[in-house]
Amino acid sequence: MTAKIKKTASDQPVDLIIIGGGMVGASIALALGQQGWQVALVEDQPVPDLPDSTTPFDVRVSALSPTSIEFLQQLGVWHRIRHTRVAPYRRMRVWDQAGTGDVTFDARDIGLPELGYIVENSLIQAALWEGIRKLDTITPFTDSHPSQWRVDGQQVCVCLNDGQTLSASLLIGADGAKSWVRQATGIEETHQDYDTAAQVLSVITDYPQQDITWQRFTAHGPQAFLPLAGARGSIVWYDQVEAVKTRHSWSDEEILSVLAATFPAELGEIKAIERRSYFPIRRMHARRYTAERTVLAGDAAHTIHPLAGQGVNLGFYDAMALIDCLKDSDDLGAPKALARYERMRRADNLITQSGMDLFHYGFRAHNPLLVGGRNLALSAVSAFDPLRKMVGQFASGQR
Repeated sequence: MTAKIKKTASDQPVDLIIIGGGMVGASIALALGQQGWQVALVEDQPVPDLPDSTTPFDVRVSALSPTSIEFLQQLGVWHRIRHTRVAPYRRMRVWDQAGTGDVTFDARDIGLPELGYIVENSLIQAALWEGIRKLDTITPFTDSHPSQWRVDGQQVCVCLNDGQTLSASLLIGADGAKSWVRQATGIEETHQDYDTAAQVLSVITDYPQQDITWQRFTAHGPQAFLPLAGARGSIVWYDQVEAVKTRHSWSDEEILSVLAATFPAELGEIKAIERRSYFPIRRMHARRYTAERTVLAGDAAHTIHPLAGQGVNLGFYDAMALIDCLKDSDDLGAPKALARYERMRRADNLITQSGMDLFHYGFRAHNPLLVGGRNLALSAVSAFDPLRKMVGQFASGQR
């Protein structure tokens, strides 16, 4: 089931247009709508309903950091998410199949009740849209997508596929990695395709709900387990692209058999696979985040290797920074405010991208010296409390 939202045209110009009603775009719309700005929110995909006890788990999940959770609390939607179905994780274990390096991070070490929560992407989006529907400051245009873009003086105009034209002081592109806004405004990007893909399995486990995430690094890529609410989990298996494509064509029984033979004993017995998907992995970074009266946020501006589940957190950090830069602006599309936003976010996003690259390439290396070095590093983090605390804070996304 997906919610049907009537497309409504406004006779008055709006303050800003947001293309993309996913988690990041919806959060920006909700925050600015709550501040009294008139927002046009354009989304061409069906908006999910909040799940109930009979709704299968979304195969797409995110590891929300404490900072992201605080942001959702400020928007007034976290309680809805929290009381639907989430899985808090208090420990995070990382180890190397090729050596002895093994470290476990614990929320207690950094004075937190949990390191974060594993939450379905569709649940986060649905809760944000529930808040959006309550505001008359936000006009949703669903089943719509932009077709043309132009700047006319201090207004940016967007033509939709059904012939409607929107005009505002600012256009925000939060429309994902294949962003129409980024392409339409001529913003170039750098990108790198990794030689691996991620197979994601939503499974029913033999264990009750767990409070630990773990990630084992192998020569072919990481193998990860993320707990979900109840006796469920999300398995992420990184491997060569062709190997992932081949496995995806197998029956559930064949995949369960190879999981039992390949994954560590910590996984326990997997009783069933509820949903499955796979996707190639690409790193992308826009050469700039802004164009005339236009700004990019979330995956429209940057994508990273998903092994630490930080993608949505970076998107929410973009949202928070952009909201902060716009809050006292007399002209939402003024270059000064948009340039400040880019300064606030670009370096942080680049550092996180580079850190994920270090893990990806460093743990796939076969050189004995590199294998020894990375295991020594993991052992040092495990043995040295201040270092483990520092890395744990970074891994939990604390800001």
